[in-house]
Amino acid sequence: MPLLDLLPNAHIRTAPFELSDVPGYADVLIHPASLDDRKLLEHIVTSMSRSSADSTLSKSSQDVLIDILYKDLPHPPSTYLSTLPQNAPTTAPNTIKYAYRNADGSNYVPLFPGLGKANSPYARSVPATNFTPPATLPDAGLVFDTLMRRDAFVPHPGGISALFFAFADLIIHSVFYTNHADPTINLTSSYLDLGILYGNSQAQQDGVRNKDGFGRLYEDVFADSRLLLMPPPVCALLVILSRNHNYSAQKIFEINERGTYKTESELTDAERLAQDDEIFNRARLVNCGYFMQIILGDYVGAILGLVRDGYSWRLDPLSQSRSASHDLSPRGEGNVVSIEFNLLYRWHAALSKQDTDWTENLFRELFETEDFTSLTIQEFIKVAHERMIPDPDPRKWKFNRRVLYVCLQRGPDGRFKDSDLAQILQSATSHRAGAFKARGIPEVLRVIEVLGIEQARRWGACSMNDFRRFLGLKPFDSFEEWNRDKEVSTAAAALYKDIENLELYVGLQAEEAKQPMGGAGLCPGYTISRAILSDAVCLTRGDRFFTVEFTPFNLTTWGYRDCQFDPQDGSYGGMLTKLLFRTLPTCYPPRSAYAHFPFLDPEFMRDTMRENKDKPELVDKYIWTRPVFAANAEDVVVIKTAAGVRAVLEDQTAFPASYGKRLVEVTGRQVNHDFVRRILLQGLDKWTAYFESETQRLIEKRCLNHIGKAGKIQYVDIVRDVINVLPVHWICEQIAGLHLKDDVKDEQRQYELFSDVCRYVYLNTEPSNDWRLRESSNQAFHDFACVVKEHLGSWLSKSDHFLRDLYAENNNAEDIAIALFTEVVPTAAHWSQAIAHALNFYLDDSRAEERKRIVELASLHTQQANKQVAALVRAALAEDPAVWGVYRMARKADSIVDSVKIPVNTRVFASIKEANAKNTNSSILGIGEHGLLDANFFESTVPQVLGKILALKGLKRAPGTSGKFNRFVETVHGVKQQWYVNARSDLVPWPESLVVEYNVFGVFVMSLGVMLLGGAVAIVAWIQVKNLHGTFPKSEEISLYIHAAMFSILAIMGAFGLLGATSKQTGLVSLFGSMLAFHLGFSIVGGIYTMYTLFRRNSDELLASCIEGSTDQHIIDGCRNGLKTLKIIIVVAYCVSWLVELYAVLIVKSYVKQLKEEEEANVVDPNATMSHYYAPPAPQPTYAFAHPTQSHGGYP
Repeated sequence: MPLLDLLPNAHIRTAPFELSDVPGYADVLIHPASLDDRKLLEHIVTSMSRSSADSTLSKSSQDVLIDILYKDLPHPPSTYLSTLPQNAPTTAPNTIKYAYRNADGSNYVPLFPGLGKANSPYARSVPATNFTPPATLPDAGLVFDTLMRRDAFVPHPGGISALFFAFADLIIHSVFYTNHADPTINLTSSYLDLGILYGNSQAQQDGVRNKDGFGRLYEDVFADSRLLLMPPPVCALLVILSRNHNYSAQKIFEINERGTYKTESELTDAERLAQDDEIFNRARLVNCGYFMQIILGDYVGAILGLVRDGYSWRLDPLSQSRSASHDLSPRGEGNVVSIEFNLLYRWHAALSKQDTDWTENLFRELFETEDFTSLTIQEFIKVAHERMIPDPDPRKWKFNRRVLYVCLQRGPDGRFKDSDLAQILQSATSHRAGAFKARGIPEVLRVIEVLGIEQARRWGACSMNDFRRFLGLKPFDSFEEWNRDKEVSTAAAALYKDIENLELYVGLQAEEAKQPMGGAGLCPGYTISRAILSDAVCLTRGDRFFTVEFTPFNLTTWGYRDCQFDPQDGSYGGMLTKLLFRTLPTCYPPRSAYAHFPFLDPEFMRDTMRENKDKPELVDKYIWTRPVFAANAEDVVVIKTAAGVRAVLEDQTAFPASYGKRLVEVTGRQVNHDFVRRILLQGLDKWTAYFESETQRLIEKRCLNHIGKAGKIQYVDIVRDVINVLPVHWICEQIAGLHLKDDVKDEQRQYELFSDVCRYVYLNTEPSNDWRLRESSNQAFHDFACVVKEHLGSWLSKSDHFLRDLYAENNNAEDIAIALFTEVVPTAAHWSQAIAHALNFYLDDSRAEERKRIVELASLHTQQANKQVAALVRAALAEDPAVWGVYRMARKADSIVDSVKIPVNTRVFASIKEANAKNTNSSILGIGEHGLLDANFFESTVPQVLGKILALKGLKRAPGTSGKFNRFVETVHGVKQQWYVNARSDLVPWPESLVVEYNVFGVFVMSLGVMLLGGAVAIVAWIQVKNLHGTFPKSEEISLYIHAAMFSILAIMGAFGLLGATSKQTGLVSLFGSMLAFHLGFSIVGGIYTMYTLFRRNSDELLASCIEGSTDQHIIDGCRNGLKTLKIIIVVAYCVSWLVELYAVLIVKSYVKQLKEEEEANVVDPNATMSHYYAPPAPQPTYAFAHPTQSHGGYP
């Protein structure tokens, strides 16, 4: 089985290593200096992608491959097309101490501030050694007409869509922008810093920035006007990246994780600009991180055929690694793009039929001609200068004013309509790109191709074989080896005579293309295929903002987390999916193949997935038809009044909820679960007692001692370790019989599964989370159902009374599993959230009286008292609802709510928070009253849990942020909504942590009490011994001696404990604990002896001693009953005293452990007392230092 150690979600299963791979690996050994790229690369990638995610061999192989690819190019470059300016000027203000991307790309490498900045020369990677005179080279137009001009459109064999090449345009224009006045100069930076969006100079950047204090761009703007002349999907993609910047800036401001951001009214003009700069720069880092992840996830994933083949594995060029010599593999060394890669990235052969038509229409409009072959370079340049200059204000730019795509117009807010952008992007996904091939470039681009050939000659570019030798690839021996198509190779031989004369640009464009296979999805020429991997690695690994500065500290923890792709989102490592769902949520429905696989033709991907024999059900999980949406898809009607919100929530005809539908998607079918509810409510007393006792148990088990105050002050994360896991324990242990390990990790894993179910069913508002939540919910149900059915199959041998009662009502095991899951699991997280919100509400100092009242009422354990506590809980939830609002879709024509006519298929947001705030009598909770939220169940269980927590002595919030919810409020559609940030920086709809502090009985107080009580009793006992000596039976006198000695020892022990607790001497406290344990044993022996003496004495003697000769029957009966009661009291008193003393022993033991930990923590390292030491520079007060002439506080 190790041979088939594959990724769990791979839908095409093949061994990581096969016999067909042998020739490729053999070639490495035989020809290490000149590899045959037609044998090796795909096999290496295939082997790594099909190994398990935690495979050491795969990781080691990847590190080696990344190191090879990165070192394919020199860092820094050896030569440039023109002279580099000496001492490139610094453009970063010294006052800014945080890491950010400069507008012009300077200071990306602290030691070489000008490396790769905008307006600097191109690099030359490969010196040209071919001595063919330029005058003997064939005419550029002739070369195009014989080798490059499209003879027929061939659909891309790997199913690549036109949207892939629209995104490729973004990459290409991000790093290449030739200055037509001086072609040696690149006007953009050599980094994937989204200069096309933000600009390549401070002036361009200022032109797209809002500068309102929140770090935002103007709506739907971008800085590079060149893209207006590209097919519309290029601009549409850039617009959603523009939106993502504003989304990120808004989240960074709202989360405000360092607490430094303020509202506009709280800032001076200077402070507003400084805050705007910081948020903008951080949001840009996040957005560029997205861009980078789309490149590595979607783009490279499509290039290598990983998405097509169903693998989430990705080449990771960013991670830190070490070579065999233990040297760190370099990262963040900077980058300068070269002319060779400028020529390599001209992929006009892949232009789809539709984009070819669009380009032809553009040329007809601009050049007023139908004959594209007659268009000269001079005419092209003239029209470019006259008719391709856009408005200087990017807020006024429009794109796609021609056929095939809808015409985009900006609204009053400056935004394009979601539906218009979605139409363009979805059309591009459905359009198949063209195949890479010789004779594949559309005729309309002839003039541009001729310009490219002539530009390469003016640059003095190397030959095709020079480039291959540079990459360590085997040079071509003949034209036939370069391209086996006889007509193509013959034409090339006639033009160039010798294979060594073949120009790089022409050779790349007309080389024989790969065929689809494992590790090959893009299928360009072999040389391009090898080179683009090297370039992708260099562009990303060489950028310090993608490597050493790509940290939660710089991007914020939320921003860093948001940049990570989710391998379980149904996209097989894609990141563009998340962006489409986020920016166009109403146009890309959940599970749409158009969102999950945007770079692949949906029909091609569906057919490929259907061929999977191992997972035939996988294809049906996606929606393959093109999304249908209304033109007003982004419109949302907001309802804020209590009456309006109630109308929306209660009218299931006009505004139906989708809860039931989602539950069926989880369980497979609908089952009536009323019988489960009925039987659950029959056991309310049992469940109430369980929740109360389990609350106490979890508090005691999960509490932490305050260092130095053990036994006095304790802390517990009351939400994470108690409230959230209470229903988990109940469901697992009392209801379904799921095995739950007694550790926090297993508890939290089960809690996350149950909370995913709740979120999928009730709070599934973000399409990007839908796939993961649904799959997680399905897994939760599968585990639950398997255990329930197993218990039902063997209930006769178990005491599963609850399941037995269910079986008596319905003997279908599958029905019971579905009904039980439906009833208890989806509402578990909401039940916990309701208690957490109520607790948080009543922890405020201003509500001390209400806290006291809740504790008093809960202690009564009566139905009436529970109802009063539940009313207080609901009052808290009205002030701080668990759900601040819900979405509904209007399904009834022209529904009227709050005098507003709502068109059919319009989204409605019912703001529960606003409704409750505007109507103090409103108590809309927004969480349905069923399952654990059923009124009877809720009123019985919640008061006891809340009462038990609030009864903790001295209860209060832990200091600092630990004692508060980590949540923030965002404004969406003009109303407020809340989100919580969990420990992983994910945004979740409920709290996951709240630490409280409370007091417990301490060692100091206990030892003082022991000393005083023991001493007082001992004194009385010794007096009794002296006064009663000789008057008692011998056995009773011995018992009195024993007790006097016991309490004397107890007093002495208390003195030791008091001294130890006061001086924090571990030895004395430990001695106190040992003596206390000894005393407990001594007390048990003495007590047993006393009880033995009492019970062995003749009852008649005791009775006679009591009545003292009286004949009064009342006195006799009284003495007889009294003696019986006395015996019982003595037994109970001894047992209680032993339990109390045992508890005291445990407290002292815990305190001793705490003192030892403190002593270990205070041990001084002898090395720290050295008289000579190196004092490093003081840490910066802000985040990652980025001074233009220094690295991190080190050497200049």
